[in-house]
Amino acid sequence: MGGPSPMPQGSIERVELSRRKFVAASMSAGGGLALGIAMPRAAAAFPMAEEPWTSENAAANEMSAWIVIDPDETITVRIPHAEMGQGAATALPMFVAEELECDWAKIKSEFASSNRNFREDEIYGDMVTTGSRGLISSREALQQAGASARVRLVAAAANRWDVPVFECTAANGAVMHSATGRSATYGALAPDA
Repeated sequence: MGGPSPMPQGSIERVELSRRKFVAASMSAGGGLALGIAMPRAAAAFPMAEEPWTSENAAANEMSAWIVIDPDETITVRIPHAEMGQGAATALPMFVAEELECDWAKIKSEFASSNRNFREDEIYGDMVTTGSRGLISSREALQQAGASARVRLVAAAANRWDVPVFECTAANGAVMHSATGRSATYGALAPDA
């Protein structure tokens, strides 16, 4: 019950590896990898659109490049920074939830399209995640997007009910008109906003 049994003498062969042999072996392995990556069948398994992002395929209920409000009341906030432990995927959507005055449970985040950022003249700004700049560089833009969405939703409700905008209020993911008791959820109003 001792440790592993010793290897018999002479069972390990010493291999001399010259630089030339190393380069030749590396080139062989690299060539094999290149062939594997360039196989057309593998590429067909993951088709990509010719234009991954165009403004024509934007969601109909997109309030801005930053915010999408679905009919089921889910609010998607697009985050332009990677989550690297600084809380960008939590804090940035919180700014929007606060401005929209909506239930945090209805908020979800997704990473913003770098393709769209390129095509639409850096609509998400600098998408770099370095030096703890994620929150600092996007906070104001997301607060403005949230506030703008809230104002547009209130205006859409006022227009729908034919009442003055100043008589409508937004709270808890809905717009209310207290004089008539009418209310509409953000999901119902988003297509008109």
